[in-house]
Amino acid sequence: MKITRVHHLTLAVRDVDAARHTFEQLFGAQALGDPASVPAFGVRAVDLALGDSAIELVAPAGADNPLMRFLERRGEGFYTLALEVDDLDAAVAELAARGVRVSEPVEAMPGLRSAFVTMSATHGLSVQLVQVLREEPPPEPEPAPAPARKSRAARSAPEPPPAAEPAAPADDAPPPLDLTPDEWSDVD
Repeated sequence: MKITRVHHLTLAVRDVDAARHTFEQLFGAQALGDPASVPAFGVRAVDLALGDSAIELVAPAGADNPLMRFLERRGEGFYTLALEVDDLDAAVAELAARGVRVSEPVEAMPGLRSAFVTMSATHGLSVQLVQVLREEPPPEPEPAPAPARKSRAARSAPEPPPAAEPAAPADDAPPPLDLTPDEWSDVD
């Protein structure tokens, strides 16, 4: 498994907007967008840039999810260490081969896949493995051949309409990932 960097630290908060304001005022943090719902985890989140690093503020979007249970037990504070890996599937397979339980990878947000390592394997630390999906750069266009001279009839013929783009598939959001078994939480 190749860990490329600490992707972000996640802080559990009760109110994303209030926490965002606090970090902006105290430390000059800059929001990397507006708070957004993350249905895969049942939270509302916003990323903040702090120098060359990022923190993520998350608040529960519903009444019963792992984050709400964490807040009830421990209150606001450090929640998860997110490590970026170059190949999430390979990292999960490697850990599983070592006997470590890891959740199934999910696309948490567009362009970001993640999985969680059982806390019993990490001395009680919540570790999230993330893989940033990078789009492949488009291939370099080949130089167009010099245009052929068209006949007078061809020059006056109407151009055919462009082909229609295929419709994007419907975005069916899976239910929030609920890591309630003991191996995913610090509850005995």
